[in-house]
Order: sequence, then C-alpha cells, then structure tokens
Amino acid sequence: MNQLRSWYDLAVKKGGRTTVGVSGLHVDMIGRFISEFLDVTTPENPRKDLPLALTLRLAADDLKAYYYEAITAQPGQVSPRSKHIDDWFWRDTIAAKVLRAIKQVCINSDDDKLRLVGTRFLVPMVQADG
Repeated sequence: MNQLRSWYDLAVKKGGRTTVGVSGLHVDMIGRFISEFLDVTTPENPRKDLPLALTLRLAADDLKAYYYEAITAQPGQVSPRSKHIDDWFWRDTIAAKVLRAIKQVCINSDDDKLRLVGTRFLVPMVQADG
C-alpha cells in the first residue's frame, strides 16, 4: 500500500473524491487491520459498532478500492472497471495474496460470520484460484 500512496493521493486530487472509506477506517489503518488476520485468528475490531466480520468485509472493499484508484492514476491506465485492472489486482498484488490467505483463515474460523465473509465476500469466485 505504501508504494501506491502517491498514486492514490494523485487519484483523489484529480478526481476530487475517493471511494475508499466504507469501512470507516483511516486509509493508513486498513492494511494493518486486514493483515492482523494473518497473525491473530481474531484481531481486535477497530469498529465497536459493527461485527468483526462486517468490518473485515468493508476494509477489504476499501483495500481493493485503494489499489484500483492508485493504479488508474498512473499514466496510460484504463477505466477502473476494466477486466485488465481486475486481473492485475488479483494476479500481481500482495494485497490479493493477503486476501486469499485471509479467506482461508475465515473459512477455518469458528465464527459463522467470518466463515461467511471468507466464503463469499473477500475474493470473487472468478479469481478464487489465482
């Protein structure tokens, strides 16, 4: 995420807005929170008003939005809705590898809601084998 920060900031400046933020977590906290699932099966939830599974789902959406916005700010890139960008994200980024690993953590969880998020919401079925 840090390597893409200047591109993300440029995208926000050029567009005058961002789609990152549905989780309610500051952009600097998103990656840290998500990666805690690799170290601790059940990390502390930074959102006391939401279930942990929903916070994770929304943070994962923010993570993807961050990457998509950052890459589209780079010269010569195409629309963020492009299959090319989807393929880049799911094939070439550490973020996608982390989300795939967390998917397995969630699927193996004792928490029904985390299992549901892992099964259905972290990695699109078309990208699941990556």
